[in-house]
Amino acid sequence: MSIAETVTNRAGARTTLASKINDECAHIGGVYRLDYHSALVLTDDFRKSEAGGVPQGGFLLAAAGVKTGDGFILDDQEIILLRVRETAPLPNESELVQTRLAVVRDASVTGQGFDEVADVLTRGELQQSAFDCEVLGTFYESTQVPGQIEYGADIDNVVSSARYQVFLPSTDVLSWLASYSESDDTSDRLQLGVVRFASTRRRAREAHADQAPVHVHVSDFVERKTAVFGMTRTGKSNTIKTLVTAVFQYGQTRNQPIGQLIFDPQGEYANVNDQDKTGLRLLGDTADDVRVYKVTPSTSDQREQPLRLNFLDPDCLPTVWEMIQTEVLNSASAGTQYMAGFRSISMDPPREDDFQAKNHFERNRLAVFALIHRSGITGTLTGLSVTLSNDLVSELTASGSPFAGRVTGRGKTAFVDKSETASELLDWIAQRRETQRNSSFSGNKLSDSWVRDLDSGELRDLISAMQGGAARAAIKRLKSFHDAHSHGDIGEKVWNDMQEGRLVIIDLSQGNDVVTRALSDRIVTVLLDHARDNFASNQTAVPFQIVVEEAHNLFERNSKADALMSPWVRLSKEAAKYKIGMIYATQEVSSVDQRILSNTSNWLVAHLNSDNETRELSHYYDFKVWADSLRKCEDIGFVRMKTYSGKFIVPIQVALFDHAMINAARSAAGLPPVAEVD
Repeated sequence: MSIAETVTNRAGARTTLASKINDECAHIGGVYRLDYHSALVLTDDFRKSEAGGVPQGGFLLAAAGVKTGDGFILDDQEIILLRVRETAPLPNESELVQTRLAVVRDASVTGQGFDEVADVLTRGELQQSAFDCEVLGTFYESTQVPGQIEYGADIDNVVSSARYQVFLPSTDVLSWLASYSESDDTSDRLQLGVVRFASTRRRAREAHADQAPVHVHVSDFVERKTAVFGMTRTGKSNTIKTLVTAVFQYGQTRNQPIGQLIFDPQGEYANVNDQDKTGLRLLGDTADDVRVYKVTPSTSDQREQPLRLNFLDPDCLPTVWEMIQTEVLNSASAGTQYMAGFRSISMDPPREDDFQAKNHFERNRLAVFALIHRSGITGTLTGLSVTLSNDLVSELTASGSPFAGRVTGRGKTAFVDKSETASELLDWIAQRRETQRNSSFSGNKLSDSWVRDLDSGELRDLISAMQGGAARAAIKRLKSFHDAHSHGDIGEKVWNDMQEGRLVIIDLSQGNDVVTRALSDRIVTVLLDHARDNFASNQTAVPFQIVVEEAHNLFERNSKADALMSPWVRLSKEAAKYKIGMIYATQEVSSVDQRILSNTSNWLVAHLNSDNETRELSHYYDFKVWADSLRKCEDIGFVRMKTYSGKFIVPIQVALFDHAMINAARSAAGLPPVAEVD
């Protein structure tokens, strides 16, 4: 070989793509049939064994070229990526079956080994087999940026397949394939786990294929929808904790903390886990970084905040009222006629410039606080007022009035100090209406608007509800959620937390399921309303994330018409334009609205035990290929993943969430490492 040929061969073996093949990739055979969608690969048992086995779903690299002393040289600077689907019969399969049958028969009759009853050539023939592979795409060198590798999700030409040699990727190349992204930004890379193709891992461990790390871009999970599917105890929570921690670290590294809101139905995120001694609350030491809202918070930990509400705080009234209505709706008296109007009343404040609506709202609010008082929750009221007339206000505040000192006035506005006063004032107003029915009454009269509300408006529905027992009974059942020392609406608090980039965990593991659902609904409603208003006024949106467990209960497919205004349905439809990212976890793919699935950017799918679920999943990307494996393999943390920047589905073993992840995120936030909790 001439010096020129030697130099040429060495240069050819060191090109960006050829170096991938020459990076200890094992040669296992060649392509004997190729089309635009599939390839048939001829191999043999010896090559497969030497390579460490070829699992179903495994990646193979096909390249046209020649083997030289300096390495494999590509005919063309491209490599075709294949994925093993099944074994395939060889063209002479019927003859091989007959030969195998004869060998098995002779070995059984003579008691000899298989190798002893077949000659060398026959043994070589019998070891041949073939793989049916799917063509995933093509890696090729960029013509714009020398040395840069680009990827296309198909092949743009089919040539004589006899020159295509097939290689099993080495550990390093397998990691490169599984982590491939066209983005050059490596600053947001997270090792989410390692490549895993099968439940059985013996040969993968021997070949070190189980050590190929899989990296993802954390930015893929910000401002986008992420689905985490899998049965209970298959690692969904571990995956979520890993992603939440990564997003926390991502924001801290860029000095732009990203708010994250986790609805925690089981308390597994709000508390330190007894099994692995880790917890998301360890990502921060103060309420400036992490806030955990609980029904019964610890007074010694400033990160824990009360989830309970002050039922007598006007700012909390919309949330409290929603809880009351939800509780009534689920009671035995929900269907009674006198409660129908009660359940339709809203306590959301009207616009400031709608004075008529404000008057109706004030009257209804007075009645609600009177109802709460009569249900056993009593105390001071701040900022409660009602509009009457100058004469009526003067009458109430006169020195001889029973309300003197308890009701103060300014013009037509009467201010109420306590819940007891609100209850008595409502009775006084109702009695004044009855007295007014007498045409001879000459005292200070209620306005026509007051009369209409008392006779046929929402105020009448509220007073009727007080006369029955359902509303009072509902409020009494909610009494454990009242905290006289709490201030402000929980939804407003969480909105401020998101704007400040805090990690917020709503612990829903305690208390009435109906109440916790109402609280969750209210929080999401407030967040969406604020985000909508900011969007409408062209304000720059502050990105934040929402994590939802048991999503099948929230994003229900084929929901009723009255559920269309559900905050969760709104969230699923509106989140993207408001820069609200969402991670939703469920074991029921088929229950999630198809519009949500169609707009999901990241998919992490663990074991599903039903063909109904895998059939639904098969409508998206090429998860159909993995359907049988998903139903069969129950290994915890064994996930098939497709990310926003990823080009194809990658099967991985998700890394176990641990203290190293927590401390890496704390370091990014400028916090000292935290020791494991005993």
